[in-house]
Amino acid sequence: MNAQDIQHYLSLVGKELQAMGVGEPIRLLLIGGGYMLTQVRNRTATGDIDVVWMYPEIYADSEIYQLFEAATKLVADDERLGTSWLSTDGSDFVFAAGPLPKMKLWMKFEVLHVYFPSKDFILAHKLIAAREKDIPDIQVLCAQLGIDTRKKAQKVLDKYISQEIQENNHAADKLDIFFS
Repeated sequence: MNAQDIQHYLSLVGKELQAMGVGEPIRLLLIGGGYMLTQVRNRTATGDIDVVWMYPEIYADSEIYQLFEAATKLVADDERLGTSWLSTDGSDFVFAAGPLPKMKLWMKFEVLHVYFPSKDFILAHKLIAAREKDIPDIQVLCAQLGIDTRKKAQKVLDKYISQEIQENNHAADKLDIFFS
């Protein structure tokens, strides 16, 4: 899906939620490929939209969460999208990894409010994952942020990723790959 598709599908989810009677805003943080596509613009497509619940303690196992799941399924069925087109799977890791950054409202889709984090937050999470598919994103984020040394990259990791998570995910080895 492209940037226009992302906005269209999120708009449809917002309309479904509104039609279901959800009155309070649902706040999501846009991360992953959707962030790279819409905010960094280093790619033209992504396979899914990764989001994080900004207040998971409020929504966990709630009626609003169930309505959100139902709305995303309806949009998936209507638009012939895969079941994981809008994924919250990374939420637990993001919250376990460290503090959330300052966020900026990107767009409101009825009651669905989508925020985006700073680029250095995304870089920290891309570095800790360091999957093959993350390499182009890491390279462009480093270039845009002026991260050209291991020391600067470590500072970004330390800002958003706990030492325990860094150790468990072999952050030092991953930094060696990018900054040897």
